[in-house]
Amino acid sequence: MKTRKGCWTCRDRKIHCDGGLPVCQKCVGAQRECRGYEPRLSWPRKDDKKRTMAGPSPPAAVRPPTASRLFFINATYRDVQVYRHLSHRLRPLPSIQYCPAPWAPPQVDVNPPDLVRYFHDAAHHSLVTFDKNTPKLRDILLSMVMPHGTAAGSALLYALLAFSALRRSGLHQQALELKIAALQTLSASAEKGPLPRDEAVRHLATSMLLGSFETLLPSGHSDEWLRYLWGAMDVIQATRLADQPHGSDVCHLLDWFHYHESLSRFSLHLWPGKPVGRQTGPGLPSLSLARHRPAPPSPNPSYAILNLLSEACETLLDPWDPRSRTEDYRDRLRALNERIGDIHTTPQSVSAPDPALAVEVYQTATRIYLVRAAQSSWEPSAGLDDLVERALALPARECTCTHFFPLFIVACEARTDEQRAAILSLIGRAEESKEARNMAWVIHAIQSVWVHQDLHADGDLVVDYLGMISAAIGSSNTLPSFV
Repeated sequence: MKTRKGCWTCRDRKIHCDGGLPVCQKCVGAQRECRGYEPRLSWPRKDDKKRTMAGPSPPAAVRPPTASRLFFINATYRDVQVYRHLSHRLRPLPSIQYCPAPWAPPQVDVNPPDLVRYFHDAAHHSLVTFDKNTPKLRDILLSMVMPHGTAAGSALLYALLAFSALRRSGLHQQALELKIAALQTLSASAEKGPLPRDEAVRHLATSMLLGSFETLLPSGHSDEWLRYLWGAMDVIQATRLADQPHGSDVCHLLDWFHYHESLSRFSLHLWPGKPVGRQTGPGLPSLSLARHRPAPPSPNPSYAILNLLSEACETLLDPWDPRSRTEDYRDRLRALNERIGDIHTTPQSVSAPDPALAVEVYQTATRIYLVRAAQSSWEPSAGLDDLVERALALPARECTCTHFFPLFIVACEARTDEQRAAILSLIGRAEESKEARNMAWVIHAIQSVWVHQDLHADGDLVVDYLGMISAAIGSSNTLPSFV
């Protein structure tokens, strides 16, 4: 049996091939390796004029970078898709979806006293507050649980046990059963009619614990934390819990709620798929932190910066909106930026372990976000260099930033390998801290932003900042919480 064409060895020698199988006899006789008859890939030689690509030289503005400027970009197909949409300013923007790790339900023993002790010793550190004063919040919750004797008290106990079980052993059947028991008991308590003040406080605490349970879940499993937050808001408004004297236990619960509510506005502002079932955005009811805070001239700067962050999310317009080009809108943004910059911090003004750093991180991140989000797509932002330099210097202080909002905003400004390595080191310290939470979706969103920045590196237009981070945030499949 012979082939129609010669083997590659004979063809390269430009001699007639006998086409023998499995190898030709001419190669055998010449003691040469027969390279067979299968098709093979080939590339033109440098001196092969017939197969070179001919055409006009590209203009200088679009010529490929020199070898010294080339760098490797680890990008997926979806990354390139989003980059093309952002480059051509198309709407709507596609999101970059990724699959969370599958859940394998382990069998663990749930002992209520052990879970209460674990909550007291360790789990309470994952109850995120602005000032990280979680021991005080822990003591308040435990004091409301122990002498329960009511449906609201039982609901709070179940929610606390569910949170502790999830924090200790991960997502498993018993943790979900405790969560369901908390929901059922809370519903039974609400059906009894108007809530007395003490019962309303327990409803607020239970809703916040259930919301914290959801934020501990791996990304992609749930975005129900927002529903529990809205439930807590309904309780506060219906029972006028916000009208409390400063320093009371209820005020600590309100601080906890207001921190989560303020950051939820940032999530909703950028979420590609708006949640349904309740009004969102500027029309969402607001409970100002100033309602239960001392009046000026000595306000707590941590609450001031959260109020201003909420106001920034409500004020900002899409740069493609014609209203964003009006002078009135620009004046409002400049005034808001000045108010954020005017916040001053003293060591006695907040109760965080490092109060000056805590407020400075949020203050700098909020100003960066305001300036970046207000930029147009055809002109660069002004006045950012000092802010960015200050923001990227924060990880060098060997701090542990467990707050997702400033971490994400500051990470978006990292351009060099050294800066990004500092951010990853900061995330590593946060993951090893006692306040550790699941940071997989934050890491994925940050890396998505870095990929888009690298893909835009040789572009002439300013990157669509809002579109870029909105696509990155949307990669978590469910609405993320930035607390």
